[in-house]
Amino acid sequence: MQRFEYDVENFALVEKWNPKKQAEKIQEMVSELNAKGAQGWELLGLHSFELVGGLTGSTKGATTLTLWKREIG
Repeated sequence: MQRFEYDVENFALVEKWNPKKQAEKIQEMVSELNAKGAQGWELLGLHSFELVGGLTGSTKGATTLTLWKREIG
């Protein structure tokens, strides 16, 4: 019988109004995704959330959760 282990990663994309910082964060995320794949992890899915707050409820940035699995044994 196959056995699996699971992992969850969080990638925060902040500074949504700063294109340079956002591009750097996206590149960091791509590097992390490739590193996980090289370790044998399979990406099962991802979900992005807007981060809101303050008195106006304005968007402060975004975070992305990724769910991974890999076979063990």
